Amino acid sequence: DTNLDLPPERLPSDLIQLTFLLAVFLCGVPSNFLTLRRLLKLLKTTRRDSSRAAFVRLKIQLTLSDLMLLFFFVAPKLVWIITYEWIFGDMACKLYNYISLASFYLSSNIIVCIAIDRLRTVLSALQIGKGTNRTRSVLHLIVPAWLMAFTWAAPQLVVFQTTDVLANSSRSWIQCSDIWTISRSPACSRNMPCWFLTPLSQFTYEVTHLLLEFWVPLLVLLVSYGTIAARVSQVSSMTPQA
Repeated sequence: DTNLDLPPERLPSDLIQLTFLLAVFLCGVPSNFLTLRRLLKLLKTTRRDSSRAAFVRLKIQLTLSDLMLLFFFVAPKLVWIITYEWIFGDMACKLYNYISLASFYLSSNIIVCIAIDRLRTVLSALQIGKGTNRTRSVLHLIVPAWLMAFTWAAPQLVVFQTTDVLANSSRSWIQCSDIWTISRSPACSRNMPCWFLTPLSQFTYEVTHLLLEFWVPLLVLLVSYGTIAARVSQVSSMTPQA
């Protein structure tokens, strides 16, 4: 069947995804740049070692992570959908998935940092005379957040690679995919160790990704804001009623 030698036709879902991502990019880029500009101006007029300055610095990091997602995930994805083929080569395939996932991790990490900073602010407010250098303390959150994001995303450099889906035909259709999907393809050359292509390794990879990007940050958020609510409630109950 000659149809097996041709790339698949576009699906209606591809057009929906293209429209959605284009809207996100066109709205997200200017709005995030405006937000970044406003935050930088606000930082200049805020006392350097204040709690507000620390919060503004964290908001700047969150805005930067959003811009990274727009330029390193959404923009290449738009080109990929339009061309319907990965045209950037194998190394770009790895870097695209690496930086994209690092951006997602960074966004989650900064949200966690904001929660921890709010918790620390509430707890320090209840301890008179125990002031801290807010600039230094917020850097102790920001630097690890960036380092962890790019470290946790490192497996993407191994897990993703390009493959010619139509390698066994007279045509070519290059895609960027993970090694487990490629290993199940008829065009697979199996250039990875067998143990690395097992369902267990794929399950471990996926569970670790979910834990680091969603469940662990969610747990930290619940604990942080739950503690804040409990301490505020405790202080309120101790306040003498008029």
